[in-house]
Formats: sequence, C-alpha cells, structure tokens
Amino acid sequence: MRNSPQMLSTPANGQPRARKKVFIKPGFSQLDWMRLTTSGEDLRGVQELRALTAEEVAQHNKRNDCWMIICGKVYNVTRYVEFHPGGRSQLMRAAGKDGTKLFFETHAWVNFESMLKECLVGFLS
Repeated sequence: MRNSPQMLSTPANGQPRARKKVFIKPGFSQLDWMRLTTSGEDLRGVQELRALTAEEVAQHNKRNDCWMIICGKVYNVTRYVEFHPGGRSQLMRAAGKDGTKLFFETHAWVNFESMLKECLVGFLS
C-alpha cells in the first residue's frame, strides 16, 4: 500500500516512529541506481580523490550540487538524490554536512560504502 506508515525503530532511543513511504519515479529504483553505478558514467565529478575540509563540503549543499560526509568519507550524491528511497527532502537534510549520525539512525543496515563507492570524492581532513 503506497504511502502507508511503517514503524521504524531508531538506535538512538529505541522508540518506534512512523515513516512515510515516498513514490519513486520509474527508472529511479535502487536496481536502476546499481545499473548507473556500473555504467562507467562519472558520478564523482572530480578528477582525483583528495582531502577536503568541512567548509569545502558545506559549499555543496544544493539539489544540483550535493555532497555529504559519512564516516569521514565525502560523497558527491548529486545524482543519487532522485534515487533515494526516503525522498529528496530526507537526503537533503545532510547536504553539505556530516550525515553520519543521521544515516545510522535511519538505516544502519545499508552498506553505504558499496552503494556510493562511485560517488566518493575524498576524505574529511
């Protein structure tokens, strides 16, 4: 049932909270994302990996230029925004910031390193 509430338990307090599903446009499923990451298309947008400051990452906080930090690694998630199962607004909560805590509170079971490896732009210095 589309847009039905689900119960999600957060590790921070263990209390269940309702989560609203969002409609994913055709062609933007997680399987489609995996196809894109193996297509050879440049999803990084940078020539080489490098050390980045939090201030540099903070400049990339827009829908069309979105970077985030997870566990000290910086990812260009601009192309992933439309594929995010929680919707654009949820992903944008960590745009230009360290989204580690939010990520693990929301979906600690997801292997972000595998899912976003083609989006890695560098490491937090």
